[in-house]
Amino acid sequence: MKHKCNGAEIEKRNGIFQNFIKLPKRKKAGLVTAVLLTLATLITVPTLAWFSYQRKMGDMQYVDSPTKLYITAAHGEEIKYFDIADIQVTKSDETSKYYVFAVSGSNAASYNLQLAFTTNNQFEYHLYPATEHVGVPDSETETPHPTYISHTDEGTGTNYYYTINKSILVNPSGTAPHAAADYRIVNGTQISRRDTTLTVTSEYLNKSNPLPSGAVIDANTVKHNDTYSTYVAVQDCAEPIYWQVRNIKSDMDPTTRELLDYYILEVSWANIKAITPSGEFIDNGETDIIYISVDSGL
Repeated sequence: MKHKCNGAEIEKRNGIFQNFIKLPKRKKAGLVTAVLLTLATLITVPTLAWFSYQRKMGDMQYVDSPTKLYITAAHGEEIKYFDIADIQVTKSDETSKYYVFAVSGSNAASYNLQLAFTTNNQFEYHLYPATEHVGVPDSETETPHPTYISHTDEGTGTNYYYTINKSILVNPSGTAPHAAADYRIVNGTQISRRDTTLTVTSEYLNKSNPLPSGAVIDANTVKHNDTYSTYVAVQDCAEPIYWQVRNIKSDMDPTTRELLDYYILEVSWANIKAITPSGEFIDNGETDIIYISVDSGL
């Protein structure tokens, strides 16, 4: 198909070209520079706008993905089901009880745990990473293996039990064969989850580190001034102790960004010194309070 051009239009174009030819070299250079700058501006503005949009989208994605961390009961259930109310130390061969809680949430590659407790009883608290199993433990299941029944509206929950997750501990303490106590999370423990390893740092914030040999945790080993400064009218049993475990590697799923890490909490009275001459533990009916908190790590 042939296109017809109007004679006047052709003449006009030729006139513009002729005028350009007649211009001095200096003005030609200025005109060409102006045209090139105009073209560059037309290209640059959309490009800058695209980069600005991408940056804002990145900022929006960061804001929309905050770290969320919670302490839950076993099986990821509400914390109200985490109950430590059945400890009996009188005339018992037991020296420890075990309970399960979980750290759940999202967007946390690592986190810190803190245990805060009073000195009403000379309990010691220890942590172990744990694995959840469905069913009832059999006679071959190693100890500790605390059990848990989930809660439903119908009241017919599922049985679960929990064992120490030894596979994620790179350097358990002690020598083989390892006892359960060798898998406690202590300072320098390396925890490896999803092909990444972090070395935890643990310390008591307001008592001697470590305790003198043979000593137990009580008011005499707590740095009172770190908590109350010069205030002295405090009952011995009201001295709080803070133990922090930092840089715990989480089991966050890289796709969903969700995590649910189980822990076995050991409440031990093996080193309690208040015993009768016959070797029976003295139960003074005291109440001990423990708080477990979590915050984001690195």
